[in-house]
Amino acid sequence: MQAIFLGTSSAVPTVERNIVSIVVGTSEGQLMFDCGEGSQRQMLYADLNPMKLKAIFITHMHFDHIMGLVGLMMTMELLNRTEPLTIVGPSGLRKMLDFFERELYMNHRYELIFRSAEPGTVYKKGEVRVEAEKSMHSTESYSYKVVQIKKKRKFHTEKAIELGIPQGPLWGKLQMGETVEFNSRTIKPEEVCEPPARPITVGISGDTAPTDSLVEFFTGVNLLIYESTFSSDLQDRAREMLHSTSIDAAHVALKSGAGYLIIYHFSERYRDVKLLESEAKSVFEKTTAARDFMKVEILENSIKVEQLKLRCAGKDADNKVGTKRGRSF
Repeated sequence: MQAIFLGTSSAVPTVERNIVSIVVGTSEGQLMFDCGEGSQRQMLYADLNPMKLKAIFITHMHFDHIMGLVGLMMTMELLNRTEPLTIVGPSGLRKMLDFFERELYMNHRYELIFRSAEPGTVYKKGEVRVEAEKSMHSTESYSYKVVQIKKKRKFHTEKAIELGIPQGPLWGKLQMGETVEFNSRTIKPEEVCEPPARPITVGISGDTAPTDSLVEFFTGVNLLIYESTFSSDLQDRAREMLHSTSIDAAHVALKSGAGYLIIYHFSERYRDVKLLESEAKSVFEKTTAARDFMKVEILENSIKVEQLKLRCAGKDADNKVGTKRGRSF
């Protein structure tokens, strides 16, 4: 999997940072988590095609996490999207979407599938599922976890040949973890395949104060993306607003046994977030402060962090969102 940060700022944008939004690329397509104002513009710079989004997950109903959603949905309509789009979020999100569809005459032609967030699995497609857990904020809010299970196992052809299993559909079924019948014998995948690969998991906190339930929810994730609105000297302010500090984020990563921590959702008071990063590292060494357009590759046993090479915004840019693919006015 990979995670691309389209925005890392809380509440208001800064010169360096846009409002929060994260796109997670999986084996089953792209998933977006929160959609702050300007997110679709950030997608253009990051060379991400909105038509490839399979689902959008909203953590809570504060303006900085949802104000880019309606514009993004309308862009998909203008580009003649036909594939269904799943949106998951707090129950109030459905009312907001209904209002904009009615008052702005959106009338999108693609199917919109809305699911109210609740603890448990809220989305599933092929090898990927997304789970939700309640977080602690000033309104109904949820954290999410993306789980990608690689079903296809490493196959040992020599073992299959020794057992006399002919090459063909049976090999494919065994490689996908299915038990098969051949010559009146039951053959299990373990006889010809390696054990299934460990799932790759990414946790995304949204806005929240630290809680024991979230520590449990994020147990063992390969990558934890956790809000860090304030530095430790504003601990009282964080508690008052039900946010987390950089130290809070690090303790959640440590207690949950996360493989790596990315902190994000920084208050506009921090032009340079090195202080937040260093504070978190003092508790949990494997920490990086997110930057807009940072790309994180999540492999089975490692994490790779790099900055995207952005598309040019000038006149020579190859703008993929154009009238040739959509409707013109």
